[in-house]
Amino acid sequence: MLDALGLEPVQQQMYEALVDGAVTVPELRAALGLSAARVRETLAALEKSGLAGRYPGERRGEERFLPVAPEVAFETLLLAREEAIHRTRRHVQLLATRFRTNAAARDPGDLVEIVTGRAAVIQQVDQLQHSARHQIRGIDRPPYANSDPDRLDPKTGMMPVQAKTMRRGIGYRVIYDTNGLATFHRIDTDIEACAELGEEARVMADTPTKLLVADDRVALIPLRSAPHEMASSVVVHPSGLLDALCEFFEVLWARALPLSAYVAGRPHGAGDAPTPDEVRLLALLTTGLTDQVMARQLGVSYRTFQRRLSGLMERLGAGTRFQLGMRAASLGWVSQPSGAGGEVAGTADGSGVRAVGNGP
Repeated sequence: MLDALGLEPVQQQMYEALVDGAVTVPELRAALGLSAARVRETLAALEKSGLAGRYPGERRGEERFLPVAPEVAFETLLLAREEAIHRTRRHVQLLATRFRTNAAARDPGDLVEIVTGRAAVIQQVDQLQHSARHQIRGIDRPPYANSDPDRLDPKTGMMPVQAKTMRRGIGYRVIYDTNGLATFHRIDTDIEACAELGEEARVMADTPTKLLVADDRVALIPLRSAPHEMASSVVVHPSGLLDALCEFFEVLWARALPLSAYVAGRPHGAGDAPTPDEVRLLALLTTGLTDQVMARQLGVSYRTFQRRLSGLMERLGAGTRFQLGMRAASLGWVSQPSGAGGEVAGTADGSGVRAVGNGP
């Protein structure tokens, strides 16, 4: 942890050993398993950095080394490192200003960049997420470059880079294609894990393309794709094309159906709340997937799925799936995204409720 302040690992270990009470060279050797020469060399470095002090032993005993209090010892180092970061940030901002100033004079070909090869596409996906400062927007649909088991967290099924990015406060808004939910994603693993970290998810059938956008600064879209893997992509830098892609996402987002509030167990509204199994079932019913695929997503047999669906319909007093959608909406268990003009998107009759699910 202290390597961020310029301490080598052995210096950090020795300072922590001093804090824990090892104050003589023999004690430090026993605690760290180092030679006497290495211990004295490291102690000298800590003394020079103002992190430790040397004191004579009592009655000609072994000399003692005591740590400087951490809140005193590291304050100067922290202030120096913060100032260096501020200077670096100011320089980056200056470079960004120069970049924007010269953008108009660039060759149009510089505004897009072709990335070829699966490994290069994966690297670009990671780099784009690492570069985000506020928000990632994405359209998720097959094929997938990040589909290898070593690219996914074994417990949650998430890409570790997304989890790391979200934990540093970057928001995610993702539109999941129903085909991806049917063939790749799992509601009870990666979709729920993303929702628990704060991802806003919606679902839509037949999305036109994959898309990944970091803030309003850079986007990644496929150029061509082989049937089962991403072969090439286009990186789009600030331009009219990037503006169009951002607006394109927002149009689709307004039309897509909400998903994350359900799978995270946060349905809106008052009244008797649904059980966790009913939450997942309602989430899947809004996706338009077939009953067989929804049963597979829930990890149950088709017959068990039908029994759970019938039980939910009976609980809400619904005779049809359309009535189920209306009853669930009236309880606040199902919500719809607002479209232009304040109307509810996805409704053909103006009722504000969309029929849920597909028959077999």
